[in-house]
Amino acid sequence: MFVVRNPRSIAKPVGAYSHSVEIPAGARILSIAGQAGIRPDGTLAEGFEAQHEEIWKNVLAILAEANMGPENIVHLNVYSTDASAIRFLAPHRKKYLPEGYLPTSTWVVVSALANPKWVVEMEAIAAKVD
Repeated sequence: MFVVRNPRSIAKPVGAYSHSVEIPAGARILSIAGQAGIRPDGTLAEGFEAQHEEIWKNVLAILAEANMGPENIVHLNVYSTDASAIRFLAPHRKKYLPEGYLPTSTWVVVSALANPKWVVEMEAIAAKVD
């Protein structure tokens, strides 16, 4: 459905992402606000890995509500207060995204997020042709 483009005329992606993903005409586009590692009961998971895991669960629930799945994600933005936590991204993407599919992505290290207890936040864009 999507065309992933990683031109040979530029350097390969330096991580678990693609340089571009083309969304076909007529697709529904879903923009997912930044998600934090908050569980359904309102409690916050502890640490980057646990918060990022909970974030993925939240994103999957939002996608399901829109009759979409992880295969519909075309872009991810991840904001973290810990630069070394980038090591958790590839394993989570491997766990939650279809094998071999890597959407576009941006990783940003920030000094703080909206809640000082949050160490990671992720937003997503998904698309689907019905």
